[in-house]
Parts: sequence; structure tokens; C-alpha cells
Amino acid sequence: MWKRLIQFLTEALFRMLAWVFPPVAGPLPKNPKLILVFSTTGIGDALFDTAAIRSLRIAYPHSRIVVCAHRKRSSVMMHDPDVDEVVPYGKAPTYAWKLLWRFRRTRPDLVILLRSNQEVVPLAYCINRRVLFGGEWRSGNFRHLLSYAVGLPEGEHILRHGTVIAEAAGGRRQFSKMVYESKPEELMGLEERFAEWINSPFVVFQTGGGRTLSWRNWPVESYVRTIPWLTEVSDLKIILTGGKDNEATAAAIENLCPWVINLCSKTTLEETAALLTRASMLVSTDTGVMHLGFSVGCPTLALLHHASPAAVFGPTDLNDGHEVIELPKPLQPTSELHGEMDKIPDEEVRAAIMRILKRRGIPLMG
Repeated sequence: MWKRLIQFLTEALFRMLAWVFPPVAGPLPKNPKLILVFSTTGIGDALFDTAAIRSLRIAYPHSRIVVCAHRKRSSVMMHDPDVDEVVPYGKAPTYAWKLLWRFRRTRPDLVILLRSNQEVVPLAYCINRRVLFGGEWRSGNFRHLLSYAVGLPEGEHILRHGTVIAEAAGGRRQFSKMVYESKPEELMGLEERFAEWINSPFVVFQTGGGRTLSWRNWPVESYVRTIPWLTEVSDLKIILTGGKDNEATAAAIENLCPWVINLCSKTTLEETAALLTRASMLVSTDTGVMHLGFSVGCPTLALLHHASPAAVFGPTDLNDGHEVIELPKPLQPTSELHGEMDKIPDEEVRAAIMRILKRRGIPLMG
């Protein structure tokens, strides 16, 4: 009740402000000195947004790009070489006041809302209402505060949800590659922590994503059929990764395949990214780690549900050696998505793994 009241009052306040101080679109600067980008949602979303930020960096090579990112998920932007500064953001009002104070005198020449919560729109409006770019579909009841409202690109890859906004702000057109660079000290830390096996060829199996969209996950039975086969035909070490939601799956796989190295919930995002830069390949369903694999250039076998198709969520560049196996759509539409991923044929998975490893120069037996 209290939350709804606050939301109602906030919307009413900013409708009045927009009437008194309309977000009239001003002229776009040719050489903006300062660009403020908001990317305040999840890790996967932040990875998508790096493509939009790269398009801005190419178009404005001398601009200072500051990214306002969620305080708990800012690591992705800290590993983007196109970002000059990362400013943390949270739901507490103090974060908004700090941003307003920060930009009270030196207003950004461009303010760009990528994947952000709708409550960020009023804050961005207050920072600079004349050069505020954002997607209409992400701005909710505050879309009237946008000085440059961008429409949703229908039927395109999810990366376009950010790059189309960046392009409206003058960014390079049709840039579609995510960016993530591990730091030298993180790679060195990996060498020290996993010295026993890090220099041996290994394959990473991501054991699933979060519980919310668990229908996208591969079942345990599929892992325990594929991993022993891979061990029989190669000398590769098998590494399991995942988060807290995947601990039960990883434990079940380890119980049936005790030779695997189970790192589920034992590595940070930064360590996982560094691990992928050293891996021979990654096998993953539609998860943030899959997109991390795409970002660092780790050859990835993406196992995708028909409800998260490759055309929308798959790799945008196959030059890194990625492959996709997508579950075919059923002839009769169904609302029950759970349990379908076990229909992906083992032989297709094995053939794709062999193709990737062959391109990597990994010898296989049999």
C-alpha cells in the first residue's frame, strides 16, 4: 500500500514537472565531453549493454563515458575498456542524491538509458532533460520524460535493445559484439589458485541458470551422459561452474562423475570470466555465463530452448567458433516449458563438441 502511494505521488510529481519543464529535445552535440549511461539491471543485461557502449565509444572516441551500474553487479562495466568510470547505484535515495550532486554543475552532454529500471528515468530527467535517450518499452509510466524516445526493435537480437538506443544518440550503427576483458591480476590469481590443472586443456560445463527460468536448464541426466563420453574420447579435464541455484545439479553430477572439478558457487564472476579465457570450450544453456563466454571469445556450445531462440539470444558472431543447438518448436503450442530440454539429442551435442574441439586442435580418441 505504502509503495503504491509513493509510486503514485512520484508519477504525479513528475507529470507536473514535465508540464512546467518539458523534456524538449535539444541539438545533439558533435563532440560530447561527457556521456552518462545507465545500466542498472542484471549481469547478463550489463553484458548486452557493453555492445551499445562500444558503439558510443567508436562514434565518440574522445568522450568521457561514465556508467551508472547496479552496485552489486557493476563488475561487468569495470571490465569494459570503453568505460572511463563506474558509478554505483542502488534503491536507497542516497544514491540518487549523490548522482544529482555529482552532476549539478557539469551536466552530461548525453544521458542514455540502456537496461535500467523505470524508476531511474526521473533521475536521468533531472540530470539533463534535453538530451535524454531511452527505450519507450523500458520507461513504463515515465516515458513522457524522455526527450528522445526510441521504439522497440521487433524480432531482432536482444543486443539491439541497447544498440538501437545508442545509435539514436549518434553511436556507430549495427555494432553487435559484447565486451569483457579480464584484468592481468585476475589471470595471475587464477594461475595461483588452480595451479594443479589450469595449464591442462579443460572444458567448462555451466550447470544452469537461476530458478526463475529453470525450464532453460539442461537436466542432470544429459550431463552425466555427455561428460563420461567426453572423458572417454579425450584427456580433457571437466570443470563445473554455476551459482547457488545450481549447487544441487552440480552435486548430482559430481556424485555420478566423481572425477569432475566442481567449482559451483566457488568462483566469483571475475574468476569465472578469467577461467573462460583459458578454457578449450564452454557448454552452456541460456545463462549469463553463456553470454560471458561470447564476450571473452571462449568457443561456446549454446544449448537453447525454443522459447529462448538463437536468433534472439544466441551468438552474434560465429567467428569465435561458437555453435548452437536449438530445441525445435513443438507442432502444437504448449505453455508447459519444463522438461523439454532433455529432448536435445545426445548425438547432436557430441558432434558439436567434437567440431569445436577439432577447430581448437584438441586431439580426440575414437
